[in-house]
Amino acid sequence: MAAPKRPHAPADASAPRRGAIEPGEVPATPAEAAARDQAAPVEAALDEWESRYVRLAADFENFKRRKAQELADSGRYRNEDAARALLPVLDNLRRAVEHAPEAGAEEFFVHGLELVVREFETALERLGVQRISAVGEPFDPAVHEAIGGEESDDVEHDTVMAELVPGYRLHDRLLRPAVVRVAHPRPAPAA
Repeated sequence: MAAPKRPHAPADASAPRRGAIEPGEVPATPAEAAARDQAAPVEAALDEWESRYVRLAADFENFKRRKAQELADSGRYRNEDAARALLPVLDNLRRAVEHAPEAGAEEFFVHGLELVVREFETALERLGVQRISAVGEPFDPAVHEAIGGEESDDVEHDTVMAELVPGYRLHDRLLRPAVVRVAHPRPAPAA
């Protein structure tokens, strides 16, 4: 927000200077000249204060903009800690579904666990949590954590071949990287 210009300030460099005698103007009396000389430091101080005011107003506008952004971010990411705490629970539910048939669990029990896992995933999606795609994707160290790899003729660049632990993000913020195994292209034989 810019401060309004004072009416006595010249609009541009071509405007006449203060104290300059215009053509057809009567020269100032010594008392008027003395008053003008006394007013010069006051006008300089006024210009300095006006400049400070303009800078302060700009700083305040920047502060308001930063605060608004912080509030928007805090609202958008307010579920981050809860989501991080719930991801291991979801992992354990998936493991239970995976190993329940091996333990001889009844079909209705396994089906019930699968429904709970789907409901859990849906609840996380409503909070803005998204699973990171991994298998078959190019390896991205920003969202994948490689714990092993092997050479392969089937890939041209590092590609995720197995996901051991799924990764998640909350909107655009990484909650947990996907733990993966990576297939590397086999080096060309030396000639």
